[in-house]
Amino acid sequence: MTKTILFFLLALATLICHTFVERYEKNGPQMLTSDWKSSVSKDTKISNNELFLSSKNSGNSVQIRQDIIDFKPLLLPGNILMLSADMKYTDVISGEKPWNRARLLLVQNDGLKDRWDYFHAVGSFVGTQDWKGYNKIFNVEEDTKHIRVTAQLSRCTGSFRLKNLQLYPVQQTLAYTWVQRIILFSWGLFAVVLLGSCFGNGTNLLIFKILLMVSFIVIISGTTMPQKVRNQISQEVTNQIQKTSNGVQLGFSIDPAKLGHFVFFTLFGGLLFLLMGKDPILGVAFNIVLLAAGTELAQFFIDGRSPLFTDFFIDLAGGVCGLFLGQLASAGYFNFHY
Repeated sequence: MTKTILFFLLALATLICHTFVERYEKNGPQMLTSDWKSSVSKDTKISNNELFLSSKNSGNSVQIRQDIIDFKPLLLPGNILMLSADMKYTDVISGEKPWNRARLLLVQNDGLKDRWDYFHAVGSFVGTQDWKGYNKIFNVEEDTKHIRVTAQLSRCTGSFRLKNLQLYPVQQTLAYTWVQRIILFSWGLFAVVLLGSCFGNGTNLLIFKILLMVSFIVIISGTTMPQKVRNQISQEVTNQIQKTSNGVQLGFSIDPAKLGHFVFFTLFGGLLFLLMGKDPILGVAFNIVLLAAGTELAQFFIDGRSPLFTDFFIDLAGGVCGLFLGQLASAGYFNFHY
């Protein structure tokens, strides 16, 4: 009961702080000017910081763009930009590719090519929607030489309107910084309390306790890892898989991060069952649910991360799989004694 109350209090505090505490504040001038350029003048209109694009031919792209070359002096350490706009789109029908939609982009160029592997979309839209405000944060990479803001109908049909476009350097507010530290520390403390409550009811085999702590540490490390670092590690793992496959193409794609979620929660669930052998299985499962939900909610305050229902269910599936394996082990199906 105590763990449940603590969880719901922490979850409530996390959601309230995420909703009401402003994360960023402007620390530089507006970087966009009136110097917009259109690719197809007959299908575009530019007036008073309002852009209009239309297309009846899905074989062509229509776009309005603005290049920003000398932007580095405007950035403070952290290199963070916020791009915002009010947008309205009507009868947008997507093309063949997933990106063939109405889009607002901030594209970074390293002097040789556009870096589409960097996060670049404020929004990607199909269908019809009245005016609505959007904004996104972009981390400017060290090798970026210039940036480009682009509104486009990318090989799709419909109309797209934008107004009040703004691009500002921003920095994290002091209030958010303190709230972030307190929330993450509180979730970390909750996780430690949760882990501590799981010892002592079942096996006393030291290796199981060590392995449980290792799996717990890996889960917490993966949860608190910034998105940029997470992507780098996932890409490196993917490259190693491709090298060791000797050119053999798999019939499916593997996301190392998702696989890691499943594997370590499987290990955690199995060991938890063995260490809480005298507790009902539902009680063990409830601890797994609390950890899976807590690690996702904490990601509201991890740079570049956000809670995902898919990750929660992957964690849960791994934990349930671990419980099943733990039951088999306790029933003697594996050739070891504890």
